[in-house]
Amino acid sequence: FRRVFLEKYFPESVRHAKEVEFMRLHQGGMTVSKYAMRFEHLARFYSQGIAEAWKCRKFVEGLKYELKRVVVPMAITEFPTLVEKAKIVERLEGSNHVTIVDEGPAGSKKGGGSQRKPYDRPQPQQGGPVIR
Repeated sequence: FRRVFLEKYFPESVRHAKEVEFMRLHQGGMTVSKYAMRFEHLARFYSQGIAEAWKCRKFVEGLKYELKRVVVPMAITEFPTLVEKAKIVERLEGSNHVTIVDEGPAGSKKGGGSQRKPYDRPQPQQGGPVIR
């Protein structure tokens, strides 16, 4: 039924383009939820049969590194479980990121702190007394 439906409503060129998009899909700027939705949408166009374990490996392969490094050691082979764990890690990583940004000297800015100039002593005005 699935094959007949796809052939009827999606020309071969569209199915092929969607399959290529699926094979190249990465999370990029998407949340895990959006990535999972896009992944499952495009997986329908994959011409080969998809085993659950392969689907999980493919999904993890496209995750951002920060999430992948935590999720890979879990060796999850059930797709819904994998997506839920990835969402949890994403949420935890997001809260850790905020904590790190809030720490530091008062007035420091994200990313700009290392490029600040050292403090320069004010120069005496011309004609005034020189203090040493």
